[in-house]
Amino acid sequence: MVTSSATVKKILKATLDEKLKRVPAGLDNAVRQAEERHFDKMFIVDADCHQEEPFNLFLKFLEEPYKSIIEKENITYDREADPFLSQLDQGIGKLSHKQSEDARYLSGRIKRSEIKESPMSPEVLVQVFAQRMHDIGIKRSVVLPTFMLALGFDPRPDFEVAMSNAYIDYMREYFLGKYPEIYTMIYAPANSPRKAAELIDRVGSTKGIAGIMVTSGRNSTVDETWDPIFESAEKMNLPVGFHGVPYLGGPFAGFDKMISIHALSFPFYLFVQLTGLVMNGVPERFPKIKFCFMEGGLSWIPWIMHRLDSEYLMRRTEAPLLKERPSEYINEFYYTTQPLEHPAKVEDQEKIFSMFDAENHVLYASDYPHWDFDVPSVVYDLPFLSKTAKKKILGENARKFFRME
Repeated sequence: MVTSSATVKKILKATLDEKLKRVPAGLDNAVRQAEERHFDKMFIVDADCHQEEPFNLFLKFLEEPYKSIIEKENITYDREADPFLSQLDQGIGKLSHKQSEDARYLSGRIKRSEIKESPMSPEVLVQVFAQRMHDIGIKRSVVLPTFMLALGFDPRPDFEVAMSNAYIDYMREYFLGKYPEIYTMIYAPANSPRKAAELIDRVGSTKGIAGIMVTSGRNSTVDETWDPIFESAEKMNLPVGFHGVPYLGGPFAGFDKMISIHALSFPFYLFVQLTGLVMNGVPERFPKIKFCFMEGGLSWIPWIMHRLDSEYLMRRTEAPLLKERPSEYINEFYYTTQPLEHPAKVEDQEKIFSMFDAENHVLYASDYPHWDFDVPSVVYDLPFLSKTAKKKILGENARKFFRME
């Protein structure tokens, strides 16, 4: 008996409808895209997605005095308050930006209907990054913290150390090695390089740890004092990622709208750290380490390559460790897509991809569940990418970079 095409379509629709029942409102289009593009047949890796850290679950891993402070203050998840410094220590060590600036920045957020304001419990986090992401085509998720990205500017190095240790122990307790879909990266407290190295040495061999993450927004830049971090990374054979941050202070304090801060701060702190990394000869001194720059889009990469090359040709003596132009090292780094820019002309986007080795060094990232997250189709639908390039960017480059199974 031959099944009619109408019957087949009915069966497929029923299957899709069943999947949609498991997916909270807001992702139905993403599920349909996955079905239409047959993402189930591809190995798609989300190289950068986020959770809202449930700090109450960190308590048993936190060192004093921070354990008592957080427990005493019963920290809530008010997005209009600094989750670390507004309520802790009666404001001691508070970041330089004002509370009004926090509210100004956050007032522009777009709320996602399927995302609750409270942090995800372990059970919900598994459902989100194992089942829900699978429904939109993603097979592996590198889950990173959210609020902790602000810790680079915290004036208390010990706080960053305590939180980074607590975070990875929380992930080890609940997720790593238990769910093959979920990976994470060690948050390296780079304001304390030796303590960061101790953390990497302690947990670096844990199954499910994909690499080391440094939040790029901080008052220090990569130099020789960071060497303990890179020594441990090389010893543990772990890649190092620098993550962009939205920051309201410093050069961005004068902006009065989220659109300006969001557009500039993420790539800004990435190319600051990239410059320190390259000009201090880190790729020459630690040639085995793979580096990635996360959540800054891609359009800034040709600019920084050309800018640093021009300076290097005029002042080589200030970068004596370099054996090649800066662009040669930058071309070997990896970059995540999100937020992928959308120029007015698709030919301009094609030019950006052609100005560095994008096919082999770009990793798809969603940034889910943030308001501006990108589904896999933003890469898959680019008309100038070959099938091979799409496969690499959506998953195979990440498989190589993170050494995923």
